[in-house]
Amino acid sequence: MAFQGSKGIQMSEGNRTARWRRVVIAAALCVLSGNAGAAQSAGVVKTLIGSASITRESSVLPMAPGQRVFAGDRISAAGASYVGVTLHDDTRLAIGPGSELVIREFEFNSSSYAGAFAISFLRGTARVITGIIAKHTPERVKFNTPTMTIGIRGTDFIVDLEEQQ
Repeated sequence: MAFQGSKGIQMSEGNRTARWRRVVIAAALCVLSGNAGAAQSAGVVKTLIGSASITRESSVLPMAPGQRVFAGDRISAAGASYVGVTLHDDTRLAIGPGSELVIREFEFNSSSYAGAFAISFLRGTARVITGIIAKHTPERVKFNTPTMTIGIRGTDFIVDLEEQQ
């Protein structure tokens, strides 16, 4: 059986099926490539008051709301500035003036809720409200300071690092 295409070209049923397969495969590749990009980021900058920067692979980038953050990023808030970051597992980080942290590791599967992350606080203050990973597998969540590791027992805590003399 033959069909007439949109440009008046006759196509057999086999050609039509092959054409639809190509369209479906192309659509699937677009969806998968979009998810892969989202899976690679750790989260998004939700709020910014003042100024802040992200150091990524030795480049210093000015921070802006909506910007993605990745494992390996060093987030630095300037004096009198505040940054709010939401990770993909719904962990929320509020970073205070003159503070700095590094997202050492982040992986999360939104279907199975499996994942892990590690954050190192370098200076200043930060408030953390943990998300899905800490709820399901708290042993896979690590918060470090220059002198200690924080174990997760609750879901909301504040880190305040004093300047070392």
